[in-house]
Amino acid sequence: MEENQAKLLESKQAIEKLAYGINPIDGSAIVGDHLLNKPQVIRHFFVLLNFLDSELEKKQKKTSRRKRPNKVVLTSEQLERVELPKGLIGINEFARAVNLVIDETVSKKLTGAAINKKLKEIGVLSEEKINDNRKRTVVNGNSIAYGIESMEGYYNGEAYERVVFNDIGKEFLMKNLIDLMTQH
Repeated sequence: MEENQAKLLESKQAIEKLAYGINPIDGSAIVGDHLLNKPQVIRHFFVLLNFLDSELEKKQKKTSRRKRPNKVVLTSEQLERVELPKGLIGINEFARAVNLVIDETVSKKLTGAAINKKLKEIGVLSEEKINDNRKRTVVNGNSIAYGIESMEGYYNGEAYERVVFNDIGKEFLMKNLIDLMTQH
């Protein structure tokens, strides 16, 4: 990796941490009424992250003709470095935190959809049909034992059942993520 690309990647990782309310210097949470917790500021971070992602992807395509990794590869050492947000979190928040430690040269990024798919396969979550034959992930009778709850969320002004992970759920995912993502 060329030096400029390495600097871009390092900067992207720092901005990503800021966007998720993590101090990139010491890993502590940015709390309270801090400027970096304002939605107007956070939106700018995500715009910048999208731009950096596209620039890094362009550079990677130019410098490397090899295929992108097609599976998630995680080590226990990488998982030990994951810093999860406090409190209840959604599956995408969990995936973003894990992606901060993934080596993208050997692993594709983790997605909340991929984790949810595995959790449905083992019966921890379920799926229900909603209007227009779309589907959504929901909790079931097994979910609570794994630290998975539902709460009301809003998207585009519409209420929906949001699946969230409490501390037990986050611990379950951290302990079993490697096994879950390597099951066929």
